[in-house]
Amino acid sequence: MTAPAAPLRVLVIDDHPVVAEGWERITHGRIDCQVIAAPSPSRGFRAWRREAPQVLVVDLTMGDAKLAGLRLIERLRAAGATQPILVFTMHRSPIIARRALQGGCNGIVMKDSPSEEICDALSEVARGGDYVPADLARKIALLDRPGAVPVRARLTPRETDILRAIAGGLAYREIADHVGISYKTVSNVSQTLKDKLGATSFADLVVKAIRHFEAAEDGI
Repeated sequence: MTAPAAPLRVLVIDDHPVVAEGWERITHGRIDCQVIAAPSPSRGFRAWRREAPQVLVVDLTMGDAKLAGLRLIERLRAAGATQPILVFTMHRSPIIARRALQGGCNGIVMKDSPSEEICDALSEVARGGDYVPADLARKIALLDRPGAVPVRARLTPRETDILRAIAGGLAYREIADHVGISYKTVSNVSQTLKDKLGATSFADLVVKAIRHFEAAEDGI
């Protein structure tokens, strides 16, 4: 008699406890899995070492760090994590999505997607495949078309340092500590950066910051 397969061990790294509960509810009756919750990147990293999960589900925004999940994915891969990683996010930016894929995630699914799609994404990455929603995949592909990257704005050295920190996912307080200036100065410079780059919000500034440095790397 064949023994039943063990449940899929899924580590959900998200700072909202209700998200882990939601995964249990969504997968119930669809995927036999055991959900392990970690409420922060640091605790998620420790849980990865301790729990030996088969799949990791990572949110991109945790706490005050807007893109803490991106740094966690890169840290996990650098530490030797080979498990599939599924990004579970509200971010719809193709620039951020491409960065997550380049950083080592295997799939991306939106938090407001239908339950069936979320389960499909989990199942696909669990068996070694990739998953990106079709509309997002098209937008990522369009990033490489001629003329997709705008001309880079002229920035001062301080503005460049702060914009690089923003592109790296740091929050204002973290940037202040990192650069060695006051929180107020970071806030003021960030407003100037919004004006120079045409950003309408902090989230939009993050996207434009990443685009700015990608253009620099490409020699644009």
